[in-house]
Amino acid sequence: MTVRPYTPEMLADRWDCSGETVRAMIRSGTLPAFRVGRMMRITAKAVEDYECGIIGSDVSKDDSSSCGTTRTEPGDVIALRHTRRRMPSAKPGT
Repeated sequence: MTVRPYTPEMLADRWDCSGETVRAMIRSGTLPAFRVGRMMRITAKAVEDYECGIIGSDVSKDDSSSCGTTRTEPGDVIALRHTRRRMPSAKPGT
């Protein structure tokens, strides 16, 4: 059975917050997501991982209970973050 990915609005409903809050989490890199054209989608696995404290900020990991073993040794974690490519600003000629 294939689980359909969540939209920010569906996830906001589940978490009782706004869709903009979910989109801000995606922009900050706290919640992994992917694009389908202009639409954002969040996999069920990413939602489960976030809710279990496997992904998220250090503060949320410290304050939440764990769904499973998440032990890591120092140096065993590689964090990847997507950033936007900066475009040079157009400066008016003088």
